[in-house]
Amino acid sequence: MFESFFQDVRVGLRVLFKEKSFCFLAMLVLALGIGGATTQFTVVNAVVLRGFSFPHPEQLMSVGLIDPQASAQNNNFGFGNIPTARDYEDLRAGQQSFAKMAGYLSGSTINVSYKNNPQRYTGAYITEDLFKIIGVSPIMGRDFTADDNKPGAEKVAILSHEIWKRDFNGDPNIVGQSVRVNGKAATIIGVMPPNFKFPFSDELWVPLYNEFPPVPRGQLVIGANNAAPAVMGRLKPGVSVDQVNAEFVGLARRLAQDNPKTNSTLTSANVQPLLKAMTGPQLRQQVWGMLAAVILVLLIACVNVMNMQFGRAALRAKELAIRGALGATRWRIVRQMLTESFVVAAFGAVAGVLLAYWGVDMLIRATNSLPFPPPYWIQYRIDSPVLVFTVAITFNIITRVLVVAQIALTAALLIAATLQIKSIRNQVTLNYGYDESAIYTARMGLMEGAYPTQDARRGFFLRAVRALRANPQFESAAMSDRFRMTFAGQGQYEVDGQNYTTERDRPRGNFESVSDNYFATLGLRILEGRDFTLDDADTKQPVAIVNTSFARKYYGKCRVHSTSRPIPPAFTCRYSAPSRPRNFAQSLFARVRDSEPIPSVRP
Repeated sequence: MFESFFQDVRVGLRVLFKEKSFCFLAMLVLALGIGGATTQFTVVNAVVLRGFSFPHPEQLMSVGLIDPQASAQNNNFGFGNIPTARDYEDLRAGQQSFAKMAGYLSGSTINVSYKNNPQRYTGAYITEDLFKIIGVSPIMGRDFTADDNKPGAEKVAILSHEIWKRDFNGDPNIVGQSVRVNGKAATIIGVMPPNFKFPFSDELWVPLYNEFPPVPRGQLVIGANNAAPAVMGRLKPGVSVDQVNAEFVGLARRLAQDNPKTNSTLTSANVQPLLKAMTGPQLRQQVWGMLAAVILVLLIACVNVMNMQFGRAALRAKELAIRGALGATRWRIVRQMLTESFVVAAFGAVAGVLLAYWGVDMLIRATNSLPFPPPYWIQYRIDSPVLVFTVAITFNIITRVLVVAQIALTAALLIAATLQIKSIRNQVTLNYGYDESAIYTARMGLMEGAYPTQDARRGFFLRAVRALRANPQFESAAMSDRFRMTFAGQGQYEVDGQNYTTERDRPRGNFESVSDNYFATLGLRILEGRDFTLDDADTKQPVAIVNTSFARKYYGKCRVHSTSRPIPPAFTCRYSAPSRPRNFAQSLFARVRDSEPIPSVRP
């Protein structure tokens, strides 16, 4: 059987090499289809299927409280929220389904000074059990303990392997070294394994409550919010997701009864796999949808090659007739044709995998250069599952019914591709309302250790913006609390003349705290009214500037009363799942003069 098969392969190779144009075109069409499908399945495998490399990752769960009457956005798109650290502590004390629970704030600014060399890192504030839950320990030194996580305890930190090698020169005696973390004296107690940056892309870890002591529910503290953490846990053996969900719904109702002022609406809960919570439904739907699209492209490629085979078979009618007259059976001729198709598919698969390797390499380079790269555990690589998928689609049997659907599929894909290209073009050419090439921004994060009071931090930023305004290289300068001109605070507000029966009735909107001269720096014109001045302050008369859509919605000028910020939002806003403490960060903006060279600043 094998001898006969290899004989068919040799004959097929001779025929295909004789018909070089058909062979090259068929291989190219299949390579493009298989390469696209393999590349996209690599993305699906990395984002959705492979998951974490920790022991028993299916036991890792995300926890959130739910307001059944609120919108999906206010419920963090179904994942829920943990309003305060007190809620996390009460849930941890009352639950029975998890072996351990942990809270964390990831993607945060952490300033470290070592030998008078200050560095700013993206790090995480975590409780003492997080590394124990995922089953990863420091390769040097020790893990956090409950005593480390107490307010007022001696400050400690754990380094990633990468910054230990890069910024601490791989010092083998780094454990026990003194540094300053967020302006306060601290000690390095450990180094994590290589390529470990959990939860997302964090480089440094600090105990949560040592930095953000829990405060009573409903109490806001100047300089810090309640540091509400994202929460995760590891299920006990034999406990199902349905069981833990039922338990936490009961805990949520109990908290609502015990704390009616702050938790009355949070009467439900959602516990789901941590991987789903960290990737999110939109991302998962997007990668599956893109895989479906490239598989349709592959099907069209297969149909096109099949049509080429049909045309080629008609041209070979004389050859096939002669072979039949010489004694070849019908099955022998069919087998030879199938073997030639197999050879074409094999060449196309090899070329497609090579294209996929090139595409994945380009994808890795592109994602690594993003301002917010994907989580470190999303690794794009062509491994065994991806190659099995490639072999499966290569030997997929395409029937003649696909020929009938080819025109419809092609038309649908053409329309979808056109719309996608238009969406990307609109995003790239989006008019932000100001000249992006003339505006530079730098983000500054001040910590309590060096700037313990709100007045000290305000004084620093006032001196900084005045220095920029005095610099002849800049035309104007201003401040904002918007993070990289992307993330803004969100809260509820009231408008005079409107009635609000419950807390849910109050509308929500995005807000941004800015200094005077902010709009002029961006080149924007105030259509009516005036700009802010240095004398404007909430302690005197709270004022706000709204956009045209807001004014049109509420029919003219309206005085806006914020119900979500008794103190400036730069020090109270937080993000959800994961939360991002701002660490009193402000962004300094400056417009470059046309006649001046571009200054050397770090965006």
